[in-house]
Amino acid sequence: MSANGGSVASTWAKVAALVDSLYRVAYAMLKKRLKLMNEPVPKHPEARAHHFVPQCWLAGFTDTGQKDGRLWVTDFKRQKQWPTSPPNAGHRKDFYRIDEPDTDPLVFENAFGDIETQTGPVFRSLYNSPHYPTGKELETLLWFAAVQFMRVPAFRQWILGIAESIHLVMVSKALESPETWKQALVKAGIPTDEPAAAYERMVEFQQRVLKTGEYTMEANTAWYLARGFQGAANTVFPLLLKRYWGMLHSPSGSFIGSDNPVGMDGPKGQLSGFKCADVILFPVNRYILLVGTNEPVKQPFVNRKLIARYNTFTMLAATEQLYSHEPNFGWLDENSKYQESWELFSKKRIVSAEPPAITLALAKPRG
Repeated sequence: MSANGGSVASTWAKVAALVDSLYRVAYAMLKKRLKLMNEPVPKHPEARAHHFVPQCWLAGFTDTGQKDGRLWVTDFKRQKQWPTSPPNAGHRKDFYRIDEPDTDPLVFENAFGDIETQTGPVFRSLYNSPHYPTGKELETLLWFAAVQFMRVPAFRQWILGIAESIHLVMVSKALESPETWKQALVKAGIPTDEPAAAYERMVEFQQRVLKTGEYTMEANTAWYLARGFQGAANTVFPLLLKRYWGMLHSPSGSFIGSDNPVGMDGPKGQLSGFKCADVILFPVNRYILLVGTNEPVKQPFVNRKLIARYNTFTMLAATEQLYSHEPNFGWLDENSKYQESWELFSKKRIVSAEPPAITLALAKPRG
């Protein structure tokens, strides 16, 4: 991880790095788990198109349920829509490739492939014969969802923002007095007489950062993925298992997917996480949407408007792209009016609507 800025910013980043040991621990754990510590780097042709939404999942939003089926991509950033197939959608070049000594650069890409191999048969079964997942199927899907949350582009911006906030707090604490700053410099191995590390200059820099936001952080791919894997295994997956999971079934297969498929919703204006979110959503395919809550809820009546409501949430959570089996799909605008043309969608209008245009509140708990 690195910081953008001059020598003062560099000093700031070095001190902040004292609290950033999670990457090293998580990466060592992953290497040990995959038995790569002392094994030679395998030689094989590198896959360059890395799917941040797997083909086995995308197949569930095609017209046939197969990887060669027709898939419509709606791209908000490009303001375009086109037909394609899962192999040609939802990927970026070298998105999971890492550059670490004595380590297969595709270690993470291969790990994702192993997860997809385990999950693929479950996705096919639920598409061919939509049903509430069995115990083992549900566990497999929730592990997939936990990992899926950290492998998409949106995760990288989110986790970097959290790390940046933590670093700002930790450095601010170190700058409480000249004495605490000197102690921080010693721990970081920075000479206390380093001009760029002078206490007065760092306080001035801190105040400028807080006012202008000019301090930014950068991280390499391994940092993102190591943090993500550890978070998925130790935090996200256990929290998903604790929830009550219901299933919404669309007989017509009208649910859509996105490039950020694991969504959370809670009270407006409050941050939602896997522990506190009122509801967590995961569209398994165009027929099945999993709904996770903290308390048991009644199964809602599924009709065209309810499907459109949940499709709207998928659209709001998307980073850039939506995936569907046909070009037109149902959603609700800021007036809760049913629409089918994606070109009329406005995230800004829906989010700013008062009262909220889209709520995912389910029926009150039983009992």
